[in-house]
Amino acid sequence: MRKLIALTLLLLVAKAGFIQAQEGMRQVRSEVFQRLQDNVRRYSLKPEEKSVIAEAMGIPLVMDLADQRVAVFQYLDDDNHPVYYTTHNLNAAAATGTNSLQAGGNLNLNLSGTDMIIGIYDQTRPKANHNEFGNRVTQIDGSTEEISNHATHVTGTILAAGNNRNAAGMAREAIGWAFNWDADISKMTQNSYDPDLNPGGHLISNHSYGFLMGWYRDSNNNWTWAGNEGISASEDYRFGFYTNKSRQIDELAFAKPFYTIIWAAGNDRSDVGDGSRDADGPDDSIGPEGVAKNSLTIGAVSLQGDYTGPSDVNMSSFSSWGPVDDGRIKPDLVGMGVNVFSSAIQGENGADSYATLSGTSMATPNVSGSLLLVQELYRNRNAGRYMLSATLKALAIQTAREAGMNPGPDYMHGWGLLDTEAAANMIIDEDGSSKIIRELNLQQGETYEFEFISNGVDPIKTTIAWTDPAGTSPALSVNPTDLMLVNDLDLRIIDENGNTFFPWTLNPRDGSSAIASRNGDNFRDNVEQVSIENPNPQRYTVRVSHKGDLANSQQPYSLVFSAGVSDGQANTLYWIGTDGNWDNPNNWSENSSGPSANIIPDEGTRVVIDRPLAGQTISLSENTDVFSLNIFGQEPLVLDLNQNELLIRNGFRSSNNLTNVRNGLIHFEGTDQNENILDFGQLDFSDVNVWFDEGRWRVLSMPGINELEISEAVVEFGMERLLVNEVELSSGTRIRGGLTTVEFKSLFRANPGVELPAALNMVFTGENGVYEDFSISPIRRLVNLGGNLQVNASGNIARLELNGETQLNQDMTHVGVLDLTGGSALRIGDGLSLLVEEGIEHGDAPGGQTIISSPGKAILIHEPYRKYCFEGLNVQNVDLQGESVINLGPQSTVINAANWSNILCENVLLANFNVAFNCAGGLAEFENLSEGNITAYNWDFGGLGTSTATDPTFIFNNPRTYTISLEISGPGGVNRYEKSVVINPNSLRRPEIVANGSQLSSRIPASSYQWYRDGEPIEGARERSYMVADGGAYQVAVIDDQCNRLSAVVVVSSSGEDIFSGRSGYAIGPNPVAEKLSLFVNNSYMGEIDVRVFDGAGRLKQQVKFDKERQGMEFVLDFVYTQGLYLIQVQAGKEVQTFKVMKE
Repeated sequence: MRKLIALTLLLLVAKAGFIQAQEGMRQVRSEVFQRLQDNVRRYSLKPEEKSVIAEAMGIPLVMDLADQRVAVFQYLDDDNHPVYYTTHNLNAAAATGTNSLQAGGNLNLNLSGTDMIIGIYDQTRPKANHNEFGNRVTQIDGSTEEISNHATHVTGTILAAGNNRNAAGMAREAIGWAFNWDADISKMTQNSYDPDLNPGGHLISNHSYGFLMGWYRDSNNNWTWAGNEGISASEDYRFGFYTNKSRQIDELAFAKPFYTIIWAAGNDRSDVGDGSRDADGPDDSIGPEGVAKNSLTIGAVSLQGDYTGPSDVNMSSFSSWGPVDDGRIKPDLVGMGVNVFSSAIQGENGADSYATLSGTSMATPNVSGSLLLVQELYRNRNAGRYMLSATLKALAIQTAREAGMNPGPDYMHGWGLLDTEAAANMIIDEDGSSKIIRELNLQQGETYEFEFISNGVDPIKTTIAWTDPAGTSPALSVNPTDLMLVNDLDLRIIDENGNTFFPWTLNPRDGSSAIASRNGDNFRDNVEQVSIENPNPQRYTVRVSHKGDLANSQQPYSLVFSAGVSDGQANTLYWIGTDGNWDNPNNWSENSSGPSANIIPDEGTRVVIDRPLAGQTISLSENTDVFSLNIFGQEPLVLDLNQNELLIRNGFRSSNNLTNVRNGLIHFEGTDQNENILDFGQLDFSDVNVWFDEGRWRVLSMPGINELEISEAVVEFGMERLLVNEVELSSGTRIRGGLTTVEFKSLFRANPGVELPAALNMVFTGENGVYEDFSISPIRRLVNLGGNLQVNASGNIARLELNGETQLNQDMTHVGVLDLTGGSALRIGDGLSLLVEEGIEHGDAPGGQTIISSPGKAILIHEPYRKYCFEGLNVQNVDLQGESVINLGPQSTVINAANWSNILCENVLLANFNVAFNCAGGLAEFENLSEGNITAYNWDFGGLGTSTATDPTFIFNNPRTYTISLEISGPGGVNRYEKSVVINPNSLRRPEIVANGSQLSSRIPASSYQWYRDGEPIEGARERSYMVADGGAYQVAVIDDQCNRLSAVVVVSSSGEDIFSGRSGYAIGPNPVAEKLSLFVNNSYMGEIDVRVFDGAGRLKQQVKFDKERQGMEFVLDFVYTQGLYLIQVQAGKEVQTFKVMKE
């Protein structure tokens, strides 16, 4: 299959796009899932909560209806109108072709739903111990309500064993998980299948019930109306309306894309009422659950005899029809729902019985059980994987039998009658050319295309379906036309003459009688189908694009295609041999287990090995060329290539995990740009070489192989991990997809011109190996798990993890993080360098000393300014360059290696700091970040001042860049650090302090404040005012997001009263002062005098204490400060004096 993307797209889309897209969708789905869980609470009422509401509103909890049916109160809708649930019931396997898949069916598949789990949500509970169920039905929610005949009948239609042959279910060995319909969305959320979150959940769920709406007959057989007169007195607005319940179903399907929700369309079409209001039908009679976009809505028909054409399909008298309010095609499909015979109960004791019932309740399990078998077949053919629900939907619609009076879909039958046999044949016959099933992802702005050449005979049909993000419920009203489609994808087929073929569309204005056309755009449905019944023998292009902006910037979608192609396979041959000789023509048949065709496969043959003899070996005797190879079954098989080459031109698929392919080369040769699918499942490929030779290939799974060679091919890997002994990538090779890890044992070589995915992990798992990436592609990790690895060429390696011995042999190896496991050895070649840009890690060395060495002389460059302390690491002949400080400890050996430290770790010094409030005129705060045993700090503020404090502050008067240095010293020596600090302009005004008794306040308002006492910040003092408790020199800083501004000093006495201004026998001079400042005291005070010197910014510069022993004394201070204004604070007992002096 060919995938042509516009050149501009190829240039713009990053190689990591696929991985990012997958991760992005996982995140989106997780968010939707969480939102859904949060929102379902109001719709998940407990019995006691229902009773309280019912009593308050005067409504019944249970209403008896005609025909022994009931309606049960569930919750209040958005208009506080009560919502009631009721059932939709008023020789199914043959009608839908499901018997062809069952034991004895003409497809010889013998499918029965083994190990398949289906959720059965219904009224109360089925009789779990009915003889038809064995031990396969479990009431998961623990309901002990009265057993329901309806639920038993539905369950039997799905999975009855067939003890009564006429009542056999669709999937006779399936496992049923039963739930009552209370809080259904919540239960579905918790119990549905998800390959990651809940791989043991139910893959499909059946819902044969819905809202009680419009007209219904009560227990007296009188017509009663259930509508909301506040919205409309004549019509129940909920018919066709996209409610919050519809949205929740869509959100759940979006969050769990493998989970298929199947809901009955309802039986309201024939409810005519008593004439006082509009009848419910015939059109626009589907309830909110069936209106959801991402579920399958099922109508009910009958089929008399075998299907020969649309006229054989008889519409039931009751099945609800579309269109829904926004004109989408609903129902999606129809199933057998008239006079369905299935398991039942009878009598007061609920004895085992059987009954014939009709309704969409019966058609829905017919479809649910059938599609469960389709998923089982797909799982068996695709290495245990299931289809996405959108794929199952597209497949069911693609293969549905035509129903109705006109070609194409309609609002009565949807896309037609389910044809399980045809769906199964699509899976069986998928060949990558004439029959295709694909799961794809359309990125924003992308167009997906592939080409084929029609044989001019067989019709062309293509269907796409996608799980659309949930729509937004419109305002409550009757028949709002708001479109619910979020991501609008477009499917077209264009012939070689430029003629465009459009998808089917229906016009909702024509109601249920609308006739499908295909001459325009479909802008309503998240399903599109293009069909060409009479193609010409020419080239066609299938194109998928989108309108506008995609929600989440991408939309996963599924594509199913069938056509007669002249550029595909010529024939299909099935292995029927007994002697194991590939080249014996008697061993091949044109049918599975059929008679010999007396021919052997050639380059146009699709080869199928689906029923090998147990333990059989099939051997090639010469080089062989085939179109595709498919290996199925569950018996042990060996395909021995006998040193020959098996050339495959299209695809390879295997689901037989007991198959061993060995002893030769499998050569995949792409003849054009069509994308070919390869799914190796769990084959044993350990003794086989694989060669991709040109073309485009998508590998869904691949086991461990011996040698992998890719030559000028585009290979998209769908799995995350590739296991291989040797990898050789030639120029022109492009590796794409979800591949994240390559594990190799001996060689990885990528030649120039190779494109590798971003964020790739390379893991060496062998004993002796070579890594050569001449494409210079950046990778996430290169890991040596313990062998001897030679690294001869590489791009940037984000993380190099070493355990074992690694030799670097290129001029410069670029590494983000170097991770050395204890006991490993890193060898750097003579004259070579290793640049480690981010960090170095070293674990303990229980196995011995780690070694970094060179046979001559090498360099390890590590620029980041940081300190490392390692133990058990020896260095020889490798010099360290850069700003980092790496200490190896006194027990390590350092030989002929410069700049490595070799002392106790605690003595290794690393000076460092940060600065805050770096604005002119502000108080810049320096935060010390230094490490080691530090005994002294020496700061230099760009030549303007110095400090010996640990975390100093400083005022820079002018905005510019200053070089700030910090020198620390200790037992380990001296370490100096310089940093250029930009002092920014400061728009803040300098504050003034206003004193009012013990309260100090900033005159200037600001967003925040910080008060200081004696140059130190006061903890918690961040208000405009501050109550003084102790004497001292006070300042306030006003602060915004980046700057602060400091006030002048205000000195307060120890009593906290007014600012002290007296002199009382104190004198100071000279003023201005040059070098010595004298303090004269002449009073009666005797005792200690505390003298403190503050600079103009309020920082304490000096503190000296003297003893005064007589009346008059002189004290001399060394005044060795920079020029400026200083404040002298003198405290004698409780008395405080302040003086201002100017330093010359």
